[in-house]
Amino acid sequence: MGARTVELTVTSLRQQDVTLMARHGIEAITAPAGVIDPAFETGMADVGVHLPANRAVTFRLTLGHRRPFDWCAAERR
Repeated sequence: MGARTVELTVTSLRQQDVTLMARHGIEAITAPAGVIDPAFETGMADVGVHLPANRAVTFRLTLGHRRPFDWCAAERR
């Protein structure tokens, strides 16, 4: 966690769209082509992903620096 990096492999039993969340924000994310929703912007706390059925998908993330209460303050604005 000191390097703020995460490697996550997900295998979905069916094709589906889900939301991947990292409460401190996502500075960077990589995955196979067509998996990450193109609406993602650096620093967002969530990203839409398209999971194929019965195929492992590996994500590599660099987490942000936000503190949990920063998100609460942003919600009030």
